[in-house]
Amino acid sequence: MAVLSLRVETPLFVLGGGSAVVGLDAFYKDGYLYLVDLTHPAVLSGVREPVIDAVVRVLAQSPARFAYASYPSPQLPQNAEVKIGRAPPASTIKGLLRTAYLRLVLERDPGLAGKFINAVRSALQEGSSPKFLASRGEDAVFKRFFDRRRFDIFNLVRVKELRLSPIFKVYKVDVAEGGAVKASFYAVGAAPGSAFEYGVEVSPMVNESGGREWIISEGDLKEALDLFAKEVSEFERQKGRHVPCDRGVRLGFGAGRRWKTVLNFLQRRDPQLYQDIERLMSRRLGRVWDDLTVKTAEGKPVGWVCYEWK
Repeated sequence: MAVLSLRVETPLFVLGGGSAVVGLDAFYKDGYLYLVDLTHPAVLSGVREPVIDAVVRVLAQSPARFAYASYPSPQLPQNAEVKIGRAPPASTIKGLLRTAYLRLVLERDPGLAGKFINAVRSALQEGSSPKFLASRGEDAVFKRFFDRRRFDIFNLVRVKELRLSPIFKVYKVDVAEGGAVKASFYAVGAAPGSAFEYGVEVSPMVNESGGREWIISEGDLKEALDLFAKEVSEFERQKGRHVPCDRGVRLGFGAGRRWKTVLNFLQRRDPQLYQDIERLMSRRLGRVWDDLTVKTAEGKPVGWVCYEWK
């Protein structure tokens, strides 16, 4: 088993944990945001009648007493919504490795690269939903026939969480374009200094007669991540953006489309197809789909982690 170790360098947001509203189920006091459960018996026992105004008054006086979680936080306005983040789950890491491995295969195998591009082009011409463009291309690479059955070879890769040591804080996240802030929101994210470790295991393909065939190796995944990280980091540098380390990737919300796709490969290999995809996405989203919008926290692009294999 290989161990992938991540160190957070800029605030990292893996959202999906819901949200809280300041002054209702979250309270700011003395540099901390406290999350509370309005229905907890300890809260309800402190009021004469369980009406929301009475409950809120009790909580506002001493939120630390009733909180089930608290985070260092900047001053927050009343009624502000705060999105709740969590540590990156194993599925996030497996998704990163899948994209990186796809990029490696496209580099190594011109035949599969051609099939990938043709599959994406066909899906585009058929008017498929944007979310199916990538999956059609990926199927051409990952879906193989073994013993007369079609199998996704990346199912041979397993990722598990070994050690998650997040340091959570509340951040103001800015949505910037061309240096100007277009919108802002608040979110709980993993702060610099947070550390995560994941175990990565690869199994052989076993056929009906019991024979074992190694389709993917741990070495492939290490090479793939290095290739992918180097390529997209160089793209970030060319844009004049912050790149904190040589072996770094961006994860989670706001990481940007380049870290979740193989757009760099498509743009270089088939510029016309790349432009057609941009037009489709812009039309579906109702806005220009490009690399100009950047999510930042404390003045730096969000989601940077430095990695090493152990």
